[in-house]
Amino acid sequence: MSVLTGLADLHDFPLILLYVVTAAIVVFVSLKLSDFLNIIDKKSNISGAFLGGVLLAAVTSLPELFSSLTATVFVKDNNYVLGNVLGSNLFNMMIFALIFFIFFKKMVEKKVSKYFLVSMAFSGALYVLTTIAGLIFVPNGWILGYFNPVSILIIAVYVISIIKTPKIEEAEEEEEKESKITLKTAVILFVVFAVVLVAASIFLTYLTDAISVKYSLGASFGGALFLGVATSLPELTSTINLARKRNFQAAYSDLIGSCIFNFLILTFSDALSFGCKTNVYFFDQSAFMMIVFGAIEFIALLIGLILLIKGVDGNKIQNRIIFYALGTVLVASYVAFVVLSNVNLGLSFAPFIK
Repeated sequence: MSVLTGLADLHDFPLILLYVVTAAIVVFVSLKLSDFLNIIDKKSNISGAFLGGVLLAAVTSLPELFSSLTATVFVKDNNYVLGNVLGSNLFNMMIFALIFFIFFKKMVEKKVSKYFLVSMAFSGALYVLTTIAGLIFVPNGWILGYFNPVSILIIAVYVISIIKTPKIEEAEEEEEKESKITLKTAVILFVVFAVVLVAASIFLTYLTDAISVKYSLGASFGGALFLGVATSLPELTSTINLARKRNFQAAYSDLIGSCIFNFLILTFSDALSFGCKTNVYFFDQSAFMMIVFGAIEFIALLIGLILLIKGVDGNKIQNRIIFYALGTVLVASYVAFVVLSNVNLGLSFAPFIK
């Protein structure tokens, strides 16, 4: 592909620097989208719960969506998709560690909705389905020559999770000054910035492919490290801002909701995978590591949410130690993935298919 060749041959302008600049644009545009979405929420009759818990999660996942579709349709390398999705989810769950470390005192003072356990159950189910699609059930072209029927189940779980999302407004947010931007202007700006976000996300995919080729990185590892991290930066920034405002419900909802939406991206790419060399769920060692450490992060996060729902006394040192330990597990899991993905462990894939 000419675009990839041109990027890979760049010498005067380092690819890494170009990647950093593009990632910064993605973060800025994503934050502006969140601002405009907030204005639309305040000046329209659309449910705030829907806009925040569902639409905001989808908006901040636009980079994952369009970079993955670009990898499938143009780059023709599905390994980037799986690495992008699973890598983004690893990074998203690790962001909870920042809340545990930095905002512990404020965090335990806020009541946590029991719905987050339901949301985590949907996320866990999607992890299981993805594992089945990649390691156990490989259709070998039963439908359309490439499509994996497990994708249908992933879509079903996602739709059910949306149906089960609470539609009642929760008055937890602090008062903010009324914006001078009109509803019509906010909608127009939202669309404009969304287009810019799509363009930047597509370019990130080409950059990731060029960097992976130039530095001899595996496709799944390159997707997880470069695409996964860059496209998760909007969630990172918005979560920190929400936590500073003590709006932890929105922070948790955005992170978990983004993880759930990311799995839907696999089904989109799967449906457009004609012409690709592998199935979108093709597992290599790096992808397998993401599933393993994703499961570890999932368990640590679930324990933390259960404790928060039951209520935590922030004055007891043992409670602080527990959440610091859970945060350490989240960070250590991500670091372990990055390290082990570059070590040949001699694993055979898929292990359950011979």
